[in-house]
Amino acid sequence: MTNKNFEQITYDTETEMGYIYLTEPMKFQFYTEELPENPEILLDLGKEVPLVGIELMGASAQKIPKLTNEQKRFIKKTDTHGHEYYSFQLEDKPVKQSISYERIIDVKFLFADDEFIDFIGLEVYSANPLYTFIGYKANHNGQKSKGILKNILGRLGK
Repeated sequence: MTNKNFEQITYDTETEMGYIYLTEPMKFQFYTEELPENPEILLDLGKEVPLVGIELMGASAQKIPKLTNEQKRFIKKTDTHGHEYYSFQLEDKPVKQSISYERIIDVKFLFADDEFIDFIGLEVYSANPLYTFIGYKANHNGQKSKGILKNILGRLGK
């Protein structure tokens, strides 16, 4: 059962770290690895769910306390091919680079620069039922979803 009371996007003033959880962190065992392109982004990787959450340090973390409660939500979107995904952005900037972590192709990390320093958000293209998007906002653009499997295959060009 999902706990609808856990905070999905948080900032710890004591450690000056930000957290973006894709599922309830207390439910799963996980270990932490750096995103190779940016050592200020730590990935909490699990067995049952590939990505439990993301820990942010430095300038990326400092963006979280500036967000309103409304901005601390994932938005359900549909791309031009009709594939559904969840998006969260720390800032409204154009995406210059997006990357995935080596074993997690269904999560894209978004950057506003070519050097992978200015982290601005992420997109999740997964139907894993253990991922939880509390209070997400739907972005209705009139397109019919083709399903998450087709979404992932479409992203991979298959």
